[in-house]
Amino acid sequence: KTNTTNYKHYSQLAQWENEGETVDPMLNSNFARTESFVWVLGTQDTVVWPREGEWWGAMDPKDPWNTVLPMNETAWYQDDTFGLRTADEAGKNHFESFYGNHLEFSTAELMGWLRKYF
Repeated sequence: KTNTTNYKHYSQLAQWENEGETVDPMLNSNFARTESFVWVLGTQDTVVWPREGEWWGAMDPKDPWNTVLPMNETAWYQDDTFGLRTADEAGKNHFESFYGNHLEFSTAELMGWLRKYF
């Protein structure tokens, strides 16, 4: 559970997402400095769970085994804990997908995304 003292104290993810015991405003500033993000989802991914997490989705804390929240319904987006919502509102987030498992996209797909966004 992400709302526990142990999670907030010991989880590296909690620190990166500014959900830890202390909030570091520098995380938001650093995230905002990036001009463009490309979030890539492997439609057959067996490494990331839920695979929608590759697009910043997350399991619903109220129903963590059955319901996946899209990015804009997650707490870290709504609370803008590290700048994800700010980046989205600025048009910096781009979403792509490919058929395959974790990081098994082709060189052609990678180069296409690089040309498209950078």
